[in-house]
Amino acid sequence: MHPTRLTLPVPGPQSGALASSGRRRWLRHSLALLGAAALAASGLLPAPALAQTPVQDGTLRLIVPFPAGGITDAAARALAERLGPALGQTVVVENRPGAGSRLGVQAVMQAAPDGRTLLFTNTSYSILPIVEPASRLHPLTDLQPLGMTGRYGLFVAVQPQLPVKTLGELVQHLRQHPGRVSYGSAGHGSGTHFAVAQLESLTGTELNHVPYKSTAAALNDVAGGQVDLTLDAGAHVLARSGKVRVLATTAPRRSPLMPEVPTVAEAGLPGFTQSSWVGLFAPAATPAPVLARLRQALQRCQADPAMAPRLEALGLVPEPGDTATLQQALKDDSALYRRIAREGRLQFD
Repeated sequence: MHPTRLTLPVPGPQSGALASSGRRRWLRHSLALLGAAALAASGLLPAPALAQTPVQDGTLRLIVPFPAGGITDAAARALAERLGPALGQTVVVENRPGAGSRLGVQAVMQAAPDGRTLLFTNTSYSILPIVEPASRLHPLTDLQPLGMTGRYGLFVAVQPQLPVKTLGELVQHLRQHPGRVSYGSAGHGSGTHFAVAQLESLTGTELNHVPYKSTAAALNDVAGGQVDLTLDAGAHVLARSGKVRVLATTAPRRSPLMPEVPTVAEAGLPGFTQSSWVGLFAPAATPAPVLARLRQALQRCQADPAMAPRLEALGLVPEPGDTATLQQALKDDSALYRRIAREGRLQFD
């Protein structure tokens, strides 16, 4: 907490009785100010007595609840480069992975609501209360949605030795080898886990789940042949070197990073659309003036002509959205993933 600075008025040059009277008034006024400041610091005087607004001159922490290097982390850093100048503050990205993104989310929920600790996350935030019902998380109310910056799909990536070249061939192979084809995910209840559960429900197939700490680790093992496939937004990197084969993207539109790769709908599985948003949140009790300032800054970042190309280069489709857009996305996600869990008979402790 920053100390309160008070600038005491200094009486101008006067003379005689007028000067003496002026100094007495100045002394009484100064002592009153100092007394009010002391009471406020001790907590005995309500904050409105000094009419202070939350301090905004400190470093802003942008917490990402995932390891560095993923698509959400990269999008957060692209935003941070612009959010700092827009706010006139230093913005640092802080990775807080763990517990399926819950650790990072809770860090922001418990932070001081002064606008200096924000969360940048993705659709996993919507999944948390489904995966951990005992946590009593409420995505619509536990944090204040500020807005979203884009969406991304997942590439269906297989190891080169798997005898399939299209999504249709993969489905046929899965039906011929029930339970024998393995897939890697970022763990039980991760986005890839839900995505494959939806694939299984739509196609009547069964895969062998191999959980990892991250989809990046799973993707590396797909390239090494330890597991057969995964769904990951960053699979295009290994696909370019021939280490994995990408069959389709779960996004509604083809990715600019791999325009030759069809969408799942184009590949014959229209019900299998899986896309994630990336967005910004503040602690729930953040004052309205601070929220307004943060939203205005986010809007300036979204309007930056360099922002869209930067996001596209990362594999995202730029999709600026306001608070209402992000709130609706949270509602839609909750309905979708609860249905997937129900139809796929997914069980969570």
